[in-house]
Amino acid sequence: MRGGRILILLGLILAIGAGFITFLFLQNASVNQAAAPVETQPVVVALQPIEARTPIPPDAVGLQDWPVTLVPPGALTDTAQVANKLSVAPIFPGQVIVKEMVVDKEQLEELPPALAAQEYGSDVSFTIPEGKVAVAFPVNEISSVAGAIRPGDTVDLLVTLTLPEEAAEPGGGANVVTGFTLQNLEVINTVPWGVEGGDQPVGQIYTLLVDRQQAAILKFIRENAQPDFALRPAGDTAEYEVEPVTLNYLLTTFNLAPAP
Repeated sequence: MRGGRILILLGLILAIGAGFITFLFLQNASVNQAAAPVETQPVVVALQPIEARTPIPPDAVGLQDWPVTLVPPGALTDTAQVANKLSVAPIFPGQVIVKEMVVDKEQLEELPPALAAQEYGSDVSFTIPEGKVAVAFPVNEISSVAGAIRPGDTVDLLVTLTLPEEAAEPGGGANVVTGFTLQNLEVINTVPWGVEGGDQPVGQIYTLLVDRQQAAILKFIRENAQPDFALRPAGDTAEYEVEPVTLNYLLTTFNLAPAP
């Protein structure tokens, strides 16, 4: 009986000793784990609020070390990649700045507007050169050259107008005239619009890059005339003199007048 008690006591001592050794092992492992260095990476962060679509001052950004596992995709790692660029959206203090948040306007201006518009999507305003504006112009199957026009193409605008009586040809000639108006306009985007009785679009809308005077002309033509676009050959930037066409022009040029 006494021998059994001794064995039980010895077992308890061994169990306590094993527990103490396990405790020391776990504590040592915890200390080692806490002491293990966390891998970090320097990234650009905002040091102050930055409004959307504004130049980013160099002192508004700086570098901070972030754990590699927490660095977002596309994070910038050099303040030179951000300073004096344009912000696409609002940026908040402490926020990591990623590539999609900034636009390099100088680099953007080197791209053709149509390509720049594709690269920057909805931020088309960044792609417009100084002194220009972008305007929309609806087209149908005929006026769009049967849908052949694509972003990056250049076009001329044909217009048919009904003239007021005082501007009509003398001698009772017809008061309708057709001629070339604006030439060498760049198309920076084309999108379909509307559906009629199915899933086919009714037409397209072109986004044209023009100056402000041309924008006013386009609006007047859109609302008061019959417009058609003519697709230019690639690389053709010349201005052409084209005589307006009237009924008398056709009768005279092609000898269509009836015999007396």
